[in-house]
Amino acid sequence: MPPQCRRNNYIIFLVKWGCLKLVDLPGVGSRIRERLIEQYGDEEKALQAVLNADVAGLCRALSERQALLLVQHAKGLKYAVTPEQFLATDEAARIQQTLISHLAGYAHTEYARLKIGTLFASSSAQLLAENRMNAQAAAKAAEIVQGQGLEELLKKIRPLREKAAARVRERAVAATSTEAFQRLKARGLDRLIDLHLAESPAEMMDLAKSYSHVCLVGEEMDRQAAAEIEQAESLEEWYLVPEAVLGFYEDNLECLLAAAQAAGRLTGAGVAGFAGWEDLHKRLTRLNESGDSEGERLERLAARLGGCVSEAVSWANEELKSKIEKSSLTLGGTDLLLVMSRGEGVRELLEVQMKSVFAKVLKEAKARAASELELQGAEAVWLDEIFSAEVCYPLELDRQALRTFEQELRSRREGRGLKTKRENARGLQDKRDEALVLVHALMEFDYAYALGQFALTEDLTFPEITEEPCLSFTEGRHLFLDRPEAVSYSLGSADHPEKVALLSGVNSGGKTTLLDLISQIVILAHMGLPVPARACRLSLFEEFYYFSKSRGTLSAGAFETAMKKFAVVENEKRKLVLADELEAITEPGASARIIACMLDELNRRGCVAVFVSHLAEDVRRYVETPVRVDGIEAEGLDENNNLCVCRSPRYNYLAKSTPELILDRLVRSTKGREREFYARLLAKFK
Repeated sequence: MPPQCRRNNYIIFLVKWGCLKLVDLPGVGSRIRERLIEQYGDEEKALQAVLNADVAGLCRALSERQALLLVQHAKGLKYAVTPEQFLATDEAARIQQTLISHLAGYAHTEYARLKIGTLFASSSAQLLAENRMNAQAAAKAAEIVQGQGLEELLKKIRPLREKAAARVRERAVAATSTEAFQRLKARGLDRLIDLHLAESPAEMMDLAKSYSHVCLVGEEMDRQAAAEIEQAESLEEWYLVPEAVLGFYEDNLECLLAAAQAAGRLTGAGVAGFAGWEDLHKRLTRLNESGDSEGERLERLAARLGGCVSEAVSWANEELKSKIEKSSLTLGGTDLLLVMSRGEGVRELLEVQMKSVFAKVLKEAKARAASELELQGAEAVWLDEIFSAEVCYPLELDRQALRTFEQELRSRREGRGLKTKRENARGLQDKRDEALVLVHALMEFDYAYALGQFALTEDLTFPEITEEPCLSFTEGRHLFLDRPEAVSYSLGSADHPEKVALLSGVNSGGKTTLLDLISQIVILAHMGLPVPARACRLSLFEEFYYFSKSRGTLSAGAFETAMKKFAVVENEKRKLVLADELEAITEPGASARIIACMLDELNRRGCVAVFVSHLAEDVRRYVETPVRVDGIEAEGLDENNNLCVCRSPRYNYLAKSTPELILDRLVRSTKGREREFYARLLAKFK
C-alpha cells in the first residue's frame, strides 16, 4: 500500500475513534496549531471548530484560503478523499469555483458564505449522501419560509462581539472593611468601576461629593452619610456594575434583535429548533426602549446647565452696561451730608440708586435660563443660589452652587438610570449563552437557507445516482446564461447506450456551452446538490477531466507537454472526460488519429466521454471501438439573418459546419461587388 494511502487510513481511524489531533490535519504545523489554540482556548475546541466548518472563526487566526482548505481537508479525511482528487484539470476546478461563487450569492451572512466555500465535489458516496440529505432538508425549509421577510433580518446576523466591559467612571463602590474590599477586588470589580476602602463617615462623605452615585458594601453609616450613599442590597455584578452585563447586549443589540425576530418568524413558519426565544426578545426590546422621559430631561438639563447660565449672565451684563451708560446720578443735599458726616461712600449710594435696575435685570436673566433649561418643581430655587443677588457689575455666578446643582442632577439622573439598568441586567445576566446559541443557529440556518434558495430559485432537481457508468439529463439549463435554451443529452442510457461520443456542428451552435452545462451538472451532483435539469440520471465518477479549447497549434515542446497531460486519462479509474477541439494541438491529420486513440482507450475502460471536434468524420475513420457521432446543426437563417440552431444534439448524426449559411447571410447583408463575390462562393455549395 502506498505511504499516502496508509496515512489516510490512519487518519480515518483517528477520526473514527476521536483521537485526531490538530497536527494530524494536512497543512497544520506547530505555528498554525498555536494560533488556533490561542483563538479557541484549547486544542479540542479548535479541532471541533475545524470539523464543524467554522470558517468565520478560523479566519480570525488564518487567512480565508487557509481556513477553507483546512476545513475541506478535514472533511475529506473522514471519507478518505481530498478536495482536489475529483477535479483532475484546471478547467474543471474553475467551473467548480464559479458554481461556489454563484451559490454563495444566496447567502445573507458572512458565516454562510464562507461555509459554502467548504463544499467540494468528490467521488465519496457517503459524503455525497450526507450533503444531499442536508440539501434536501434545506430546500424544504426554504420552501416553508419563503415570503417571511427573513432576508433583511439575516443580513444583520453576525458573530457576536465579546469586548471587555467599559469602565464606569461616574459611580463608585465603597467597602467599609478591608476584608470586603479585598473580596471585591479579587472578583476583578476594580477593573469595572472605581473601588474604594472607606472606614469613616468623613471618607464616605468625600466619596459622595466626588461621584454621582456611591454604593456601599458593608456596615451602615450615620444618618447624614446614609442620605448621600446607597446601601448595597446585592453583591452580584448585575447590581453593582450592571453595565458589565449590559455591555455585551448593547454592543450586539442590532444583531440580537434581528436574531430574536428571525427566530420568531421561523417558529411561526413551523421550522424546528427556534422556539423558546420569546423571553430573550422581550428583554432585548426593553433594553432598546428609551421610555424614561424624566431621566432624559435630567440628562439634557445637566448637559446644558453650565452653558445656559453663562449665556444668561452674559446677557445680564450687557443689559446692565447699557442701562448704566444711559443713566445719571443726582446727589441731593441730604446725600451729601451723609457722605460728609457719616463717611458713607459714593459706592453705597450708587448701589442704592441702581438696586431696582439690577433686580429687574437679574430677574429677567434667571427667567431666560429657566425657560431654556426646562426646570421643574423646586429646581428654579437653585438659580437663586447660582445667580448672586449682590448688586455689582459685572454680574458673577456662584460657581460652587453651580457645581452642587450639577452634582445633584447627575445623582438624580444616575439613580433613575441605575434602577432601569439593574432591572435589565438582572434579567439578562444568564442569557449570554442563549444568545450565542441562537445567533450560531441562525448562521447555520442561513447556510442551509442559501442552499435551499439556490435549489428553488434556479428550479434545480436532485439527480438519480446509478451504478452503471452513464450521464443523462432532460431540459438542462446553463446556469450562467440569460434565458438559456433547454438542452437534453444522454450517454449510457437504455435508449442511447453508447458512453463515448464525438460532438460535431456549427460554430456558435452551443457545443462548448453543452460541455459547460455537463460540467455544472456533474460537479453539482458530486457535491450532493441538485442540478439544473428537469430530470437527471448519472453514475458517480472517480475523476472528472475537462480539457478546454486550445489556443492555436502548439510547438513541438508544447505538444509533448500536452500529450503528457492527456496521458493521465490512461488510469483505470472510472472517469468522465470532456474535451473541446483537441485538434488545435497539431496538424489535422495527426489530431484525428490522436483523438481516435484517446476515445478508444476511454471506451475500453468503460468511461464516459464527450469530445467536441470539427474532425468528426476523420476521427470516425480511425476509431476501433463504437464511438457515437452526434451533431448540432443550424437549420437556416431567421428574418434578422441570425443562425437558427437547435441546441440539443441529434444522435448518430454528423453535422456540418454549414459555411453556406454564413455565406448566405453575407449575400443578404451586403451590396455591390462584395455581394457578387459572396454569391459566387455560395454557388460552389449548390
